[in-house]
Formats: sequence, C-alpha cells, structure tokens
Amino acid sequence: MTILKKRKSEILRLALQFKLIFVFVFCSFSAFAVISDRYLFRIGDVVVGANDLEQSYSDLDALGCYLSDSLLLEYLSAGYLPKLKKSLPTLSDPKVSIAQENSSVIFLSSVRQLWKLLIYVDGQEVNLTSSLEKTFLAPSKCPSVKFEKKLRDSFRRWLRLEVYLRSRYAPNGFGDKQDRRAKKIQSITQFAESIDKQLIHENFW
Repeated sequence: MTILKKRKSEILRLALQFKLIFVFVFCSFSAFAVISDRYLFRIGDVVVGANDLEQSYSDLDALGCYLSDSLLLEYLSAGYLPKLKKSLPTLSDPKVSIAQENSSVIFLSSVRQLWKLLIYVDGQEVNLTSSLEKTFLAPSKCPSVKFEKKLRDSFRRWLRLEVYLRSRYAPNGFGDKQDRRAKKIQSITQFAESIDKQLIHENFW
C-alpha cells in the first residue's frame, strides 16, 4: 500500500509538471477502477479537471431546478450552463489545444473565477440547516435529480456558496424591485473579481 501511494504521488507530480492527460488506476482487492481526466487549472493546492466541470454542471443544473430564484445562477447568467455543457467535449479532449481556441480560453477564465469563489467559500463558516437539506431530499419536482439518503458532497459545496451569497447580499430577501436585485448581482460580481485577484492560480492550457 505504501508503494502504491508513492507511485500515485509521483504520477501526480509529473502530471502537473508536464500538463498531460492522466489515467489513475486504483486497485482494491481484485477490482480495478480506471478514471481519466484532463487537468485544466490549479487554484492554490486544488487542481480542477474536466471531470470536475462536468460534475459542476450536474450540480448547478440541480440547484437551478430546486431554486428558481438562485442568486448564484443569476450571477452566472442564463447562458453559463448551456455554454459549459457545450464546451465540455472540447475541454476534455486531449487532442484539442485550448490555447488556440480563444473563445475557450475566455470562457475557461470565467469558469476559473467561479471556482475561486467556490474555494474561498469552502473556507468560510456556512451553516446548512437540516431543514434546508431535507428540502432537497424530499420527493422532487426535478425527476432528473436523484439524491439518496444525503446530498452528494459536490452539490453541498455549491449549495453552501448559494447560502453564503444570500446571507451576505440578500439577508432580508430580494425584494420586488428589479433594480435592487441588479445591484446585488453587481456587488457579487465585484466581490468575485476581488477574490480572483487574491487567489493564485496556474493554467494547464
């Protein structure tokens, strides 16, 4: 087991250095699980790959289905998820040079900024009440969303970000006036840009 851990550590180090596509083989008794991914960028010690973006699409899509007034998704704009879904084949294909796709670079930069915001909130104290979590575990109006006995960890991270934004920018609700909500979105945008400047990143494209 110690030898396997050392080999995994060495593979990860080489992978980050040469920015390659990786295949990790994990052995458990007689079974093997093969997981392939293309690393896209690193924020601090967190490496984000195409598989992470694909999972984020599922999580954010579920969040929007449950919360039609999601502050996070309004900040991202209605075109973010369709653009992310459309971009996933390109971003995960090792044969495609992202650096030569200007539109992909621009979009991926906005994705990286969102992940910086997510990682920042990971380090903040955000309380997800049991009643809130039960709302997502109850019989769903979203048949495509399936949670078992608890919320998946990746979804909980985006839900924590939603709760954080609401508590910070709309503690008393949104109100009826559209201009007030627009100002909240503008404030979130400025906050995200500030976090973007604070957290160090490295691109793998």
